[in-house]
Amino acid sequence: MNQHKLEKDKDRGVLLNSAKLVDGRVEVNWNHGASSAQFSPFWLRDHCHASHSLNADTLQRQVDTFSIPQEIAPATLEIADGGRTLNIVWDNEERLSTFPADFLWNIAREEGRARSPCRTLWDRDTMGENFPSVPHKEVMESDAGLLRWLSLVEEFGFALTTGAEGSMAGTEALVKRVAYVRETIFGGMWEFSANMAFKDTAYTSVAIGPHTDGTYSNDSPGFQMFQCLQFDGSGGDSTLVDGFKVADTIRQNDPKAFELLSEVKVPAHYLGDGVHLRAEHPIIGLDHNGDLSQVAYNNYDRAPFRLPAARMTEFYRALVLFHRLINDPTYEISMRLRPGTVLFFDNWRTLHGRHSFEGHRHMCGAYVNMEDFQSKLRVLRSAANPR
Repeated sequence: MNQHKLEKDKDRGVLLNSAKLVDGRVEVNWNHGASSAQFSPFWLRDHCHASHSLNADTLQRQVDTFSIPQEIAPATLEIADGGRTLNIVWDNEERLSTFPADFLWNIAREEGRARSPCRTLWDRDTMGENFPSVPHKEVMESDAGLLRWLSLVEEFGFALTTGAEGSMAGTEALVKRVAYVRETIFGGMWEFSANMAFKDTAYTSVAIGPHTDGTYSNDSPGFQMFQCLQFDGSGGDSTLVDGFKVADTIRQNDPKAFELLSEVKVPAHYLGDGVHLRAEHPIIGLDHNGDLSQVAYNNYDRAPFRLPAARMTEFYRALVLFHRLINDPTYEISMRLRPGTVLFFDNWRTLHGRHSFEGHRHMCGAYVNMEDFQSKLRVLRSAANPR
């Protein structure tokens, strides 16, 4: 059973069995034996779910946070609706504040921050040749099929769909099943061949090593879609590397290198075509829990920078290690994209590249923002598992 379904089912059963004031904080206890949780009265008043405090249509806060007394305290605490709701009456006002039990549970469990999704890290051996894939018909014609496809992309960092229309219009329709097309210096929907239409190695026939796109953007594209519209030649296989698998390997085997790669912000730039883009990212990005959140690496676009001599030496050692591992064949998978097969991958996790080729190779694709992908997944999961 899907992990998110299990969590939804568990949350449905979350009930409160008591609430009391402890050292000026409201302590709640759960019916399923989980550890108690404490909330400050000010925080509770600020997050009241009653209609006078939270707009039921927009789900935006209506309470005036800055008029809440700093020393606000509850006059009464009540568990209502069979444990599904906490009601509070405050010393300084007559209106009732309400709090759903599952809301308090989720905040207590995660402090109101999103958890890292369930991911399966892979290398060539563990992935094998059975790549995650969903038929195009399912993706386009049912939300269940779209949810399955996007869930695979979230878990593995990429997925294929087969049986697609081999055209720019067909690819665009698939992108728009997920979100709107992100505009960049390359346009919205883009196509490329070895014609040097832009000053980028993608528009050549040479081999391209594993990298992520948009390291010169403050908000690098979250996801990327590829379809090969025409290929008459040899070579040109697409390659993928699980950057999180490589980062995890470094974290386990060389903590000092991992520390440098996650702390040093590496600048990148795009020069040409009338623009000069520049941004900085650590090669390995971490979230508030220290979990992997982004890999941003493109040695082609790395801009000049220097650190104090000793730290620069250590950084180069870590950089060489990272580069060696992502180019190690044991971490790489490859595939020959043909018309009708679409690759969709996480550009914040999965490094991509290609083998050199001869002949004519005509590709199309697009970028999708990270937050829009995540939004679509939340909406699909909520619809599939309503409370």
